[in-house]
Amino acid sequence: MKYIKYIKEAFFILIVIYMLVGMKENLTLINQLKYENERNRENLYQTNLVIEEMQKRWEDKLLGKSY
Repeated sequence: MKYIKYIKEAFFILIVIYMLVGMKENLTLINQLKYENERNRENLYQTNLVIEEMQKRWEDKLLGKSY
């Protein structure tokens, strides 16, 4: 009976260690995804600025030719 108790405790400890390792990997992945999300947001913002500038130039060209 003592062996079964020790086996249960060892198994429980192994499960806890496995879960902690998995949690660490998940936290690393979450941080990486946050960084990529912020980078994508910045890229979209810069793209929006470029498109806005292009639209202004296109508008200026069209207005300049119509008069």
